[in-house]
Amino acid sequence: MLQGEPAPLGPEASPVWSAQRQLVIVGTALALASAILYGANVPAARAASQAGMPGAELIFYRALWLVPLLGILTLASRETLRVPPGERMAVFRLALTSGLTATFYLSALDHLPVALTVILFYTFPLMVMVISNRLAGRWLDKRQVAVFIVAFAGLVLAVGPSLADLNLKGVSLALAGALACAGLFIVAGNVSGPPMRTMFWTQVGVLPIALGYALLNGGPVSPATFFNAPVAILIAMGGYAAGYLTQLMAARRIAPSRMGLLFLSEPVTAILVAALFLGERLAPLQIVGVATIIAALATEIALDAGWLRRIQPNNG
Repeated sequence: MLQGEPAPLGPEASPVWSAQRQLVIVGTALALASAILYGANVPAARAASQAGMPGAELIFYRALWLVPLLGILTLASRETLRVPPGERMAVFRLALTSGLTATFYLSALDHLPVALTVILFYTFPLMVMVISNRLAGRWLDKRQVAVFIVAFAGLVLAVGPSLADLNLKGVSLALAGALACAGLFIVAGNVSGPPMRTMFWTQVGVLPIALGYALLNGGPVSPATFFNAPVAILIAMGGYAAGYLTQLMAARRIAPSRMGLLFLSEPVTAILVAALFLGERLAPLQIVGVATIIAALATEIALDAGWLRRIQPNNG
């Protein structure tokens, strides 16, 4: 069990323990919701790209409309956009890791097939576990490492990469994206301001990174491209926005390593949504892979909730 997360409930729980348990349950639900929203966003982003809106431009235009919208919503909720001096560095780190994650991931897709990029990128939960535990002076949680190994094996089966398409630059970019994403998960829990305000400043930071990447690749495309696939583009933008907000809320309730594991449900969602709405049929081996990921994550959640083992709390 990770430090900072309570052990599973026994029959005689204290009020403090009950409050901690509620934090973990709510945080787990928010993390799963965020992963599902991100996963649903992937097929929509792919459809947008096929309609002439590449990923970098999608990120740029998304930030362009999110910045004023989030600013208005933050002020309407009677919050200030001003970040206290003590929180500014944490918000800056979050904006930087968010922008770098997207940039490196998009760059890797220029050199590697999607399936292989996904495999490399989703090593980030293991990176989160290693980095967060070392920063806290703890050893890796053996149970979570085991869950990751099983779920990652399921991911390999689900996307079925071709190693024949390996490219050193693409591999380096995908792993750099994974490392940036690990940093994002770790620093997200250190931001204590209102999620709406945090997301506002994050998008302010993402905007120049996405624009710079688009300019390097001859973009950005004309805003008229929106009309080529308005539904897909709106889903891609809205799904990301909702997923990011729920991710920020989850990060305040559960440990980064737990969130990283739960986010392995994101590619599962992407695969299922693509099968349902884009007509991408699942091979039997892919179905086994998806089932393996779901079973591994369900086991982790059940164990942590005390449904499969019950430990008496120490009430002192």
